Amino acid sequence: MKILLLSAYDALSHRYWRQGLVEQFPDIEWTVLTLPARYFRYRVRSNPLSWLADEQQTLEAKYDTVIATSMVDVATLRGLVPSLAVMPLWLYCHENQFAYPAGAEKNNPIAHDLEAKMVFIYNCLAADKISFNSHWNRDSALAGMAKLLHRFPEKINPCLLESITNKSDVLPVPLTEKLNLSPSVLDTDINTNVDVNVSKETSPLRLLWNHRWEYDKGPDRLLAFVNALETSGLICELNIVGQQFRQIPKAFSHIEKVLEQSSTLQKGSWGYIESASDYQQLLQQCDVVVSTALHDYQGIAVLEAVQAGCVPLLPNHIVYPEIFSDQYLYPVAIDQGLIDERITAHNMLQLLERWQQGLPLLPNISRFEWHKQRDYYQKGIQSLYKH
Repeated sequence: MKILLLSAYDALSHRYWRQGLVEQFPDIEWTVLTLPARYFRYRVRSNPLSWLADEQQTLEAKYDTVIATSMVDVATLRGLVPSLAVMPLWLYCHENQFAYPAGAEKNNPIAHDLEAKMVFIYNCLAADKISFNSHWNRDSALAGMAKLLHRFPEKINPCLLESITNKSDVLPVPLTEKLNLSPSVLDTDINTNVDVNVSKETSPLRLLWNHRWEYDKGPDRLLAFVNALETSGLICELNIVGQQFRQIPKAFSHIEKVLEQSSTLQKGSWGYIESASDYQQLLQQCDVVVSTALHDYQGIAVLEAVQAGCVPLLPNHIVYPEIFSDQYLYPVAIDQGLIDERITAHNMLQLLERWQQGLPLLPNISRFEWHKQRDYYQKGIQSLYKH
């Protein structure tokens, strides 16, 4: 079987997914085309041109099916390469622009990333099968598409969205299995949510924040949390790591200054860790993984840290209530429709102070690992082959 795998904005989570997919199905003859994760608005609209210029012969080769991330403008690509139009298409959605928090254009929701939103809609219409990595991702995408179409000056038949809904399912990005997992975790049934005991008696608590250094991951909330920790006098080590880009939010320089001047907070690892083994070692050494995200469609970074033994401290919105019970979630304070980061940081601190007396049980997330998800991916591939 020959499959063309396309990833037009090959960010770390997208790469993690496609590499795992190829490794899990070595009998398939894979052809993989990727483009760097930069210049988002340009990339999401121009990727057919980029591939047509450099990979036309590859695109025109014969395949049994095509699997593409939702960043690929597959509708345009199928028009430019007619042979692709007759191949079954599986669209995998790591994210959607409808739930992505708006930046400077937040007062103009229609204009905000309209091109990317329309590409997403056309992709969904063109696909034979659509998978989202979480229920929250799927539900927010469907709601966002309906809201956008409703605001158009000319009415669009809602049956278009019904067709998208009918061919959509939820299939998470599977986790690569770690050798240090105990047999009790590996044997847990996929539909259970049983906690497993974890013992970590470390002083100070070692906290981990491991996200992209961008505004959608909540650097302002992280700064408010660090300030609250400093005021509280709790003794903690903070490890703030993750992928960085050309423009780094100013909050990180303020956070670094607080850590360097604090008498109770220790500055641990800081910045991007190139070595995968060094990163895994850090995950295993930390006690708590913290998320301040304004949006997360699955939260791979958090899941990897929990898999390595970190207790999660997460906001009680976006995807996290779908995966974790309330004991790991802090309330996000809303005042007149806006998030109050100072009060939210206080809520985070209260939860952490309770954990200072003893960490809660580690949540079981083995259902996300490849050995539990592989059959679902196998069935998805087979359904396309029979299409």
